[in-house]
Amino acid sequence: MGSAATLPCLLLFISSLTAGASAKQHYLVIFPSTFHYTHTGQVHIHLVELEAPVRVTLHLESSHEVPDVVLEEQGSGVLQLAWPRFTHVPAEQEDFYEVAELQLSIQGASLQVSEKRLVLLEALELRVLFQTDKDSYEPGAAVKLRIVCLDHNLMPRDRELQLVTLQGPDFEQVMEWRGVRLRQGMAELSFLLPPDSVPGTYTIRTGRNSHSFSVKEQGLPQFAALLQLPHAVTPEDETIPLRVCGWNPSGKAFRGSADARLCQYILPPDGPTRHCAVLRGQTGRKGCISSEVPAAAFKLSNPYAMPRLYAVAWLQQEGTGLWQTVTQTCLVVQETTTISLQSPDFFYNPGAPYKATMLLKGPKGSVLREKELLLVINNMTGLVGIQTLLTDELGRASVELDTSGWSDKITLHGAFKDGPPAAEPEILGSSHYQSVVYRLYPSSSGGKAFLAIHRVAKELPCGQTLQLEVDYFLGEKATGMEQHSLDVVFLVLAKGAIVTVLRKELHAEPGLKGFFSLELPISLQLAPRFRVLGYMVLPDGELVADSTKFSVAKCFPTKVNLSFSEQRALGGSQLRLKVQAAPGSLCATYARDQRAEPSASKPRLSPDVVYDSIPSFYEGNYPLAVEEDDLPTCALLGFIGMTPNLPSLNCFEVPGNRGWKDCIRSLQRRAADTPGPSTFLKDASLKVITNTLLGCSFGVQYQTFQSLLFATGAPLEAIEQAGVLQDTGLQRDLLRTWLWELLPVGESGSAEVMVTVPNATTSWEAGMLCTTPLGLGLAPATTLTTFKPLSVELALPSSVAPHEAFTPVATVANYLQQCLRVQVRLVTPVGLEMLAGMSRVYRDCVCPEEPRTFHWRLRATSQGNMTAMAVARTLNSGNLCGTQVPTVLSQGQQDTDSKVLLVQPPASK
Repeated sequence: MGSAATLPCLLLFISSLTAGASAKQHYLVIFPSTFHYTHTGQVHIHLVELEAPVRVTLHLESSHEVPDVVLEEQGSGVLQLAWPRFTHVPAEQEDFYEVAELQLSIQGASLQVSEKRLVLLEALELRVLFQTDKDSYEPGAAVKLRIVCLDHNLMPRDRELQLVTLQGPDFEQVMEWRGVRLRQGMAELSFLLPPDSVPGTYTIRTGRNSHSFSVKEQGLPQFAALLQLPHAVTPEDETIPLRVCGWNPSGKAFRGSADARLCQYILPPDGPTRHCAVLRGQTGRKGCISSEVPAAAFKLSNPYAMPRLYAVAWLQQEGTGLWQTVTQTCLVVQETTTISLQSPDFFYNPGAPYKATMLLKGPKGSVLREKELLLVINNMTGLVGIQTLLTDELGRASVELDTSGWSDKITLHGAFKDGPPAAEPEILGSSHYQSVVYRLYPSSSGGKAFLAIHRVAKELPCGQTLQLEVDYFLGEKATGMEQHSLDVVFLVLAKGAIVTVLRKELHAEPGLKGFFSLELPISLQLAPRFRVLGYMVLPDGELVADSTKFSVAKCFPTKVNLSFSEQRALGGSQLRLKVQAAPGSLCATYARDQRAEPSASKPRLSPDVVYDSIPSFYEGNYPLAVEEDDLPTCALLGFIGMTPNLPSLNCFEVPGNRGWKDCIRSLQRRAADTPGPSTFLKDASLKVITNTLLGCSFGVQYQTFQSLLFATGAPLEAIEQAGVLQDTGLQRDLLRTWLWELLPVGESGSAEVMVTVPNATTSWEAGMLCTTPLGLGLAPATTLTTFKPLSVELALPSSVAPHEAFTPVATVANYLQQCLRVQVRLVTPVGLEMLAGMSRVYRDCVCPEEPRTFHWRLRATSQGNMTAMAVARTLNSGNLCGTQVPTVLSQGQQDTDSKVLLVQPPASK
């Protein structure tokens, strides 16, 4: 055997298979259909029943230099080989794409193999993430842009972006940057939009990566209207919450009036009718007005009613007279319970226990405990059995089914009835039931042997170890009458590659049934999902396999953290911002206003956003360029009768080469309902060269046939996921972003800076992304609440005529728990004259939950734009506010608000 020193990544497990000398030698070579240039690939080789040395050669027929690998093997073995290794890097690596031919040669005394397969060589694209400080800008506004470059393992990559462009709505180039250098995988740019920017969508591009933002005209509306309804209502609801709010981008409390209607439309045979509830009044301290509408005002169970409630609200701002309209709908869901099968497998191994969990949910996802469920089992000919299950504290009921008598397609029908379960399956069609149907298919081994990897429904956390649990069975047909030693091999597949291999040796004997577990560390390399493909080669050469997927939490190579010295701070004050990360990290911080639609803004780089940027890998099929008309040995199984439910058909008797292939394809189509090793391989986008019997299923995409029956509305779970919070579409445009800084972290692994918090009453979501020598780190979002002790809002009409008298109104609100004594003053320019008898200054008490309004009477004496300003300031006075001593502030003693008034003659008629 050749020296292993030249193959540093070669893992070799030697197994001793001790069947008789007449046993046939088998080989199994598995490799990805795509090798990602320039990363080293992984090829899996399994040699069975070898009694003499063999020479294994791997050659890649490619236009680029890839050294061959030659192995001198002395016996049976399971090998994991790091190959191919690319030695030539093209200048334009990202554009590399080539269809190559992988050639396998096995030469031995009694085994001569020479086969070829097409594979794709493709550069694994480095993805570029863009982050802008806002979603929407006005013409001429400043744009802050952050660029992050990552590979598929979330490692930052330093590179030079040859060209970054900004395209306008008509795809015309507005700006360009050449030779943008990334430091630790990150760079920041800032630029001014042209003052004459055309409104529309603007796109930043580099290579295949892009990011869009919008440009809108100046003069956005001064407030946004929000209308909130529940996601869905049911006939069992007693009330329906309805809420209308105004939202000021300045952070000032909205003041105004609302008029809202919630209506139901019914279309009976004799004509349409409408039932409405009305909400009308002034907005409160938080700028909202709400009500619990009695559900009795509607006929939610009426079969002629529209399946939605419709709401419309008009909101008018005090002082300006501006108004907004907003609409909303709410689904009416008749279905009060839902039942589902959690993480069931699509197929079963005859003889192996089949495990499933039924989940029962009540109205709006509530848990239903100690409820009886029916599970009815049918095959192609009729009823197999009925089981009665009882839900636990979580609304779940688990079952383990005996499949020893199963041989064809099985239907599981789960149902719930509010009362004692009936004994006859026919009544499952009754409208009293909410039910689910699921179909199972037998594996391809005909029950003579199976592997069953236990499924795991929950996400696996990184850094822990998974106990990979496996059931197995070996019948007499699988082993014969002799004892054997069998290798059970598990390929762990993630991100388009064979990541690792696990192995278990079984001392097999006829009729052996058992269970074992293997440890698999869960690492970032397996996130966000991976597949385990397990198999064993039986002495007669048949391959028995199982495959399942696992989900991994969206973890990151390194942990980072961002925190403020306080979680609540006075607007305008200073706080310490502390950053913790790996030594030498470069951290990008942000903080955005949470006052409107907290999860919608693009500046936030969430784990989902980062993971969505990971390059996609082929899964579930082969790339079209390397699809081949290869016909594995599995095509013969229908002829030799090893697979259940396949017709007896001798394809050798079909004349002509083309007719023979058509016959084989027909056999494959008839076997499409039978999952087998070839299905698992193709679903994992793996190719194989082998003389083992693979089973007769060719890349069939299996889907759950789960359906919710007897439902007259949408399932509540789907409604909850979709969400129905609607508004005028303004709040995302009005979001403000704060803390847009790059902070280097020194060798200590931490850094502190002083920051001045915005002078606003709101909550800020702060986050941070760090590129470290160990990889990407994403800090958990943290919230900082800023507040002002008092605020003043000035309301003016949008325009007046010369010499017209008008009334400015200032509203002062107190956000503390104690009363304040304040002075309110109106500052006006020349051209706005105070009427006789009016004072510019008021002094009064403003207590919590009791905003005060102050009025002046002015007259315009000049034309043009006039700016008026209201100034509210706390006083240090010994006068009481009622019976309370007013609080004296050391910070935040003053607030101002300015408005522009247009004075112009009325338009001529």
